[in-house]
Amino acid sequence: MAVGDSIPFNSPGDCASCDGFVDRYAAALARATGKTVGVRNLSEHNNNTVQRLVGELDHDQVRIDALAAADAIIVGIAHNDVPMNRDDDSCDGRSSESPDWSKYTDKCIATELARFRPLYEAAYMKIAALRSGKPTILRTINRYNDWNGWPGHDLSAAGLKVTVKVIAAWNAMICKAAEANGFLCADISAQFNGSDGRTPSDGLLGGDYTHPSDQGNAVIAEALVELGFVPVQ
Repeated sequence: MAVGDSIPFNSPGDCASCDGFVDRYAAALARATGKTVGVRNLSEHNNNTVQRLVGELDHDQVRIDALAAADAIIVGIAHNDVPMNRDDDSCDGRSSESPDWSKYTDKCIATELARFRPLYEAAYMKIAALRSGKPTILRTINRYNDWNGWPGHDLSAAGLKVTVKVIAAWNAMICKAAEANGFLCADISAQFNGSDGRTPSDGLLGGDYTHPSDQGNAVIAEALVELGFVPVQ
C-alpha cells in the first residue's frame, strides 16, 4: 500500500514503461516472505502536499480503509512542500525556475521547518494509528535534489548551497517525524546525491528531471528493501 505524491505514483507520462519502486518493493516482499503480495498504490499525481494528505487521512474513507487493512505501507510525500517549490514560503515567496537564493536565510528555512513539522508528524501518526496493535511494515522516503543538474536550468553556486542545505534539513525533519511514529526512513537522498548532497541526480531521474527513471525507481526500491521486512517477515 502506498500513499503520497507523484514520486511513488509512477505515471507512464513521467517514465514510460518504468517499473515503479512500489511494485518493485512488493515483489521483493513477496520473495522474502513467500506470500502473495497485492499492491494498492493510492499516491496522487496532483502536486500532492502533506497538508492535503493529512486532510485525506481525516476524511477520505477509501484511503483510511485501505491503510487500515494494509500489512505494509510506503509513504512518499517529501517532494512538493520545500520552500523553493512553493509560492507561499517565507523565503522568496514564489515558486519558479529562478528562485531568489539570496533570500533563503537560516531564519526562513527554520520558519518553514517549524511550519511543516507538525503536519508531517500528524500524517505519520494518523497512518500508524490506523494499524495500531497490528504488525505492519511502515516505511517512508526522504527527498532527492532535482534542482542540481536540471538540464537547461544551470544552478548557481548560491543555488547549489541553498538546495543542499534546505533538502538536508527537510530530510532530517521528515525522518525524525516518521521514526517517532514507528516508520523507518529510506535515505534516497544519499543514493541520488551522495553523502554530501551535492552530486546531481542525472540518470536516476526521467526526462522531466523530477520523477525517478527506471534506474531511479530501482535505487529507491533497493533503499527500502535494505531496511528489511520486520515486523512482517
